[in-house]
Amino acid sequence: SNQYFTRQWRRTDDETYVVYSATLRDQAVVTGFLSQDFVELRQPFDPTNSGKDTLARGTRHRWNAYGLEVNSPPQRLFTFGLGSRFGGYYAGGTRTNINAEVGYRFQPYVNLSLTANWNDIRMPAPWNRTTFLLAGPRIDVTMTNTLFFTAFLQYNGQSKNVNLNTRLQWRYRPASDLFIVYTDNYLTDPVMVRNRAVVLKLNYWWNL
Repeated sequence: SNQYFTRQWRRTDDETYVVYSATLRDQAVVTGFLSQDFVELRQPFDPTNSGKDTLARGTRHRWNAYGLEVNSPPQRLFTFGLGSRFGGYYAGGTRTNINAEVGYRFQPYVNLSLTANWNDIRMPAPWNRTTFLLAGPRIDVTMTNTLFFTAFLQYNGQSKNVNLNTRLQWRYRPASDLFIVYTDNYLTDPVMVRNRAVVLKLNYWWNL
């Protein structure tokens, strides 16, 4: 249980969780939780981040929630994880969250994965129902024991935004790395580039 107070010792927030986790013989993990949250807003807040309206400063909100998470044995070539959260939300609303990840390893060189996170928020007017999705694939390639490549693509359904991030890492000596990173961020409706960048980073471990 976490409790939050002002400097005058007036409680503004608290969160209480009861969690049970079971690890099976094959190292799969199943976790369930119950929670209770209380928030007194210190500033106006948009609970959907959609620009529809804000909840007033000083309003109080309390809700209960429960969830379940299942993760497959990490040593397998094919792995998966599935999580869920159901329960209340601000202003007497409800929030349902489902997140999932699947992956496959082509040992010892390539690791592929795909993640998705979906939210369904239902509140009184003017917010009503808001849904949004985050999803994207990721690839990790080990070309040698000193050269690595990672690429990650993410789609944000709420802001209609796509972000691409790629990184080449060369470990030219122990604990010393050269990184070349390329990022590309753009809107999908209409297609419009927001920003692009190439970043070079060099780390050198100097041991005296």
